[in-house]
Amino acid sequence: MADVDLATIADVRRYLIHLNDSFEGKETLVLKYAAPYLAASGGTMALPTERQKFDAEALRLVRKMHTDDDVITVPNVHLFDEEAHVIIMDDCGTDARTLKQLVIDEALPQTIAEEIGAAIGRFLGRIHAWNKDASFDMGILSNNELGRMLSALVTYDRLISTLTGIDNIAALADPGLDIPDGTLAIISKLAETRSHEIGSTTEVFTHGDFWPGNIMVSLRRESEGGMLRLEKLYVLDWELAKEGLRGLDIGQFCAEMRLLQRFYPSRQEETSTIMRSFLLAYRGGSGPDEALTRIAIAHVGAHLVAWTPRVHWGDKEDTRKTVAEGVELLVGGAEGTLVWLEGSLIGNLMT
Repeated sequence: MADVDLATIADVRRYLIHLNDSFEGKETLVLKYAAPYLAASGGTMALPTERQKFDAEALRLVRKMHTDDDVITVPNVHLFDEEAHVIIMDDCGTDARTLKQLVIDEALPQTIAEEIGAAIGRFLGRIHAWNKDASFDMGILSNNELGRMLSALVTYDRLISTLTGIDNIAALADPGLDIPDGTLAIISKLAETRSHEIGSTTEVFTHGDFWPGNIMVSLRRESEGGMLRLEKLYVLDWELAKEGLRGLDIGQFCAEMRLLQRFYPSRQEETSTIMRSFLLAYRGGSGPDEALTRIAIAHVGAHLVAWTPRVHWGDKEDTRKTVAEGVELLVGGAEGTLVWLEGSLIGNLMT
């Protein structure tokens, strides 16, 4: 179907096979199409479609560990059409929302926030520990060079150009940030080190884009006016899955929760609870890990610097304050004392 353009609604309808009867208990399925460009760029930034091959492979791999019986899992892939760049997979449900949107939309009971955070922490911990299983084989995911390149590009490769004004980001101009040379030198060295590690590490299996926008949440109320319960969590978008650094998955999740704290202050309690439960569940019964904590907290900082001024979260003043916090976290991750790490945003990995 080379003549089909699945970036258009009309051709998606031509491609789809409509179900007259339910399929494996599902009345609806999801079609995910990989365009040869970044959607947010309006088609101006090329993005190889091979990324979807890694997405499909990772989803199938993770399904071996996490089944439909788990409170947290991944959608089942029913078809991967590599020629048309299409995955057809399970629908997470019409009532499901991303974790980011859920937190924005409503005040969650503390028990639900704790359960969500703990489930996500346990899930990520199992993913990161999977390589210890003698039968584990990452297959093509160990060669996801596109994922390595993108992970470095969208954070560490643009830290200095963001902070010095080279990238001409409106929120950070008039006046510029005026970061001291010594601070820039620390961040530049850290960025160089981390970019090298992203390109070369074979530490563990990682998601690569682990944030609340890639986690779908389904809640249910037992009866009219009854108790709200967590029904299901789905982790999506594994295009950047690869051998990588554990701290980057942890740091990206916590950075986005921090952004929710800063720009939706009425959700401070829920986000704090989710993050605390996430970190404690991830750590489990293991001891403090200084190296992991340093990478993770620095990645929180890198995310705040690289992404906050490029995604509309709030006004210019709050954006600049958030970037300034990111700078502090980058420096702290590189040079902070143990006491500083223990008191940091992700200190639960240490204490």
